[in-house]
Amino acid sequence: MVLGPVCFRNNANDSMPGKDDVLKFLEDQEIPFSCEEHEPVLNMAESGILTLSVIGVRCKNLLLQDKKGHYFLIVTTATKSLDLAGIAETIASKRLSFASADTLFEMLGIRTGSLSPLALINDEAKRVRLVIDSELAGEEYFLFHPLENNASVSLSRCALDTFLRSIEHPVEWLPLAARDSD
Repeated sequence: MVLGPVCFRNNANDSMPGKDDVLKFLEDQEIPFSCEEHEPVLNMAESGILTLSVIGVRCKNLLLQDKKGHYFLIVTTATKSLDLAGIAETIASKRLSFASADTLFEMLGIRTGSLSPLALINDEAKRVRLVIDSELAGEEYFLFHPLENNASVSLSRCALDTFLRSIEHPVEWLPLAARDSD
């Protein structure tokens, strides 16, 4: 296991695990990973500028909700613009919208820009359905924020699957529709 500079906990919601906790969890579960600290990033444009030594595909992570109060963590490619109506059809839902920053914090204990499947460690009630774009299925390594947007963790596909099994969180790999380009 290769670790970059030490990652320190700085989670304002102390009732939920933070960055140090998720990294320790990965270690305790013997899930191989690499972690590198960097400047905080809030979006894919800022992330794309970073030069990282850890390997993996950068992923766009979105927390969506429907009118019935169901939540979905959608993971897709960094450059894909998603068709929310098409995704709603794929996941048998209706009228998807983006969850608020307050909802993100209340449900997963993280701030805007820090969302990733690693945040599901805080979803003990399993209220968030994880859907990963099937376009990512062939990738060997993924880059995810460890509950804070000032570090990136590299996880292999196997390590991601092991993490999700260890927190008993199911994942669905589904084709996610892109928006038509104008």
